Order: sequence, then structure tokens, then C-alpha cells
Amino acid sequence: LIWWNSKKEEISSFLVPIISIIVAFLVAAVMIKATGKSPWAAYKLLFEGAFGSSLKEFFSLKEAGEGFLKGSILTLTGLSVAVAFRVGLFNIGAEGQFIMGAIVAAYLGFKLNMTPWIDIPLILIAVIIVSGLYAAFAGWLKITRGVHEVITTIMLNWIAVHLVENWIVVGPFNIQRYRPEAILAGTPYVKEASRLKPFFQGTRLNGSIIIAILAVIFVYILMNRTVLGYEIQATGKNPDAARYSGINTARTMLIAMFISGALAGVSGACMILGTEGHYPGVFRPGYGFDGITMALIGNNAAIGTLFSSMFFGFVRAGATGMQLIGIHKTFADIIQGVATLFVAGQVGIKYLLFKIGEKKVIKEEAQSGVS
Repeated sequence: LIWWNSKKEEISSFLVPIISIIVAFLVAAVMIKATGKSPWAAYKLLFEGAFGSSLKEFFSLKEAGEGFLKGSILTLTGLSVAVAFRVGLFNIGAEGQFIMGAIVAAYLGFKLNMTPWIDIPLILIAVIIVSGLYAAFAGWLKITRGVHEVITTIMLNWIAVHLVENWIVVGPFNIQRYRPEAILAGTPYVKEASRLKPFFQGTRLNGSIIIAILAVIFVYILMNRTVLGYEIQATGKNPDAARYSGINTARTMLIAMFISGALAGVSGACMILGTEGHYPGVFRPGYGFDGITMALIGNNAAIGTLFSSMFFGFVRAGATGMQLIGIHKTFADIIQGVATLFVAGQVGIKYLLFKIGEKKVIKEEAQSGVS
């Protein structure tokens, strides 16, 4: 029983997301059955759409590449939200920071034309600064004025949307200003030297996955191996205790929000430099909001967020396959939503796990005592 009490929190943190995902698939299966379709056939098509129908197809990355690509973008926004969560702030503004990073990448990608080894790092540095400061502004308002970060980050989302899509994209940085014959909406296309090119022919998978993995390593080391990471977690768990112990909680919150915004911005940059090639007229893929789900299911940990993001990246990539039997690809959002619902209600799930575990341990101890 002593062992169980010391390990139950760690065990439940691992089991809750897995149980939530399993339940989400079961609930989705019931919904599919209610429409008259076969859940087994739907999930078979989802699996084949995500991984391919053979090992050869999987390793060719024809289908799997799309899952890795979507998972990479989700990983970056998930890490963004997770870092803010760890310091005790609820960053709803990852979508706005994503948009700011995207427009900066679109502009510099069009203006710069040197080599990929120079252009891409310069663009990412600029994106980190702009999106990081955009998020840090919400942190500054929280620290100096006591304005709740949920309110400010939501407002900053809409400021980013209208600033970029209703002014920059249709005005000073519109493609028609540079190419009058162009019929597409949005900004000019980035130069080839700034593109994250696909690894192989027949797949869209590009350097975004390398950037995402580097971001996971960075956040993991930051949180588990540095003084700043300790200060972030201490501030998030109890800001008053952290302050009394000598931690500058205001500075810690500002830095955490800067990192959070920077990660979201890099995610937007990866989409522009990778799959999009320019900033479209309307660009709201929702990855910033999806990052909240990825962080929650990943338990706000770097590795957990990576796995949850890759999992749902493959679910989204494979969901198109379900359309062959008349199930819309947005059904993947239902699976994601139900999983989020159960993770949000993890207090109840943990309670059940604790009770089941305690009863089992007590029963085993009683049996060993009798024998």
C-alpha cells in the first residue's frame, strides 16, 4: 500500500490520457454505428490512410509522411501551450502567435534570397522574437495590471487575425502589388532558398519534423535540467511559495510566455515555409487551439505532448480515408474532442483508478498475510 501511494500519481498521469483516447474511439465507434456504417471498416480505412496498407507504403512515407507532418505542427503548438501551463498561465493565444509567426515568415521568405542555411535560420529567429514578444505582452499585462491572460490572449488572437488578414495580406503585402497578373489571394510566394522542401518525392514531409523534434528536446531539457525550468514549475505550482523562496516570479512568467509564443510562431512559420509557400488570403487552420488539446493529453510534458501530437496527426491524416464509406474527414475532430473532454475530467478518472488500485493492493496484502 505504501508503494501504491507513492506511485499512484505517476501511474494515473500515464494511464488517464491512454484511457481517454480509448474511450474517445469507443464513443466515436458508437456514433459511426448510429449512422449505419461499420466502425471496423471506418477504423480500418483510417489506419490505412494514416500508415498505408503495407510496410513498404509506410516506409515510403506516402501516407505516413502526412501524419508526421501534421503531428510536427501540432507538437510545436502543443509545446507552446504546455510551457505556459507549467508556469501557471493559460495561453489561449497560440493561434494568434501562430498567425504572427506565419506572416513574418511569409514576408522574410519573400524578401530574403540567399541560401537555405542562412535564410531559414534568420526567418526562424525573427519569428521567435516577434511571436515571443506578442505572447509576452499578455504576460506583462498579467504581471503589471492583473489582467487575466485568458482575456488578453483571446483578444490578441483577433487582433492578429484582423491585422494580418484584413490589412497586411489585402493591402501592403498583397500579391497583386508585386504580380498584377496574379489571380490568387494572399501574399507573394517565398523564395526557393527559404522553402522547407519535401524529403522525398510523393510526400509533403519536410524539415518541420526536425524543427519539432529539436523543440521537444529543448523543452525537455529546459524543464528537467535547468534552473529556469525549476523556477517555471515552482511558479506554476505555487507562485507565493516560489516568491518567498527567492524566485523572481514576474520574470519567470514573462520568459515562459515568450517561449510559449515563440514555439507557436515557429509552428506557423513551418507551415508557410513548408506546405503553403505563402500566406493565403484566409489562413486559420486552428493548430493554435489544437495545441491546448495536445498539451492536456500529453500531461504538459515534452515527450507526452510529442506522442499525443503525433497520434492525432496520424488520426487527421488517415481520416480522409474514411470518406470512402461516407464518413466525413472532420470525424477525427470528434475523436479529439471526446478525448479532451475525458482528459479535462481526469479528476474523476484518477479517483476511479486510485480506488481500484487501492482495493487490489489491500486484497493482495490481505491474502499474503493469511498465507
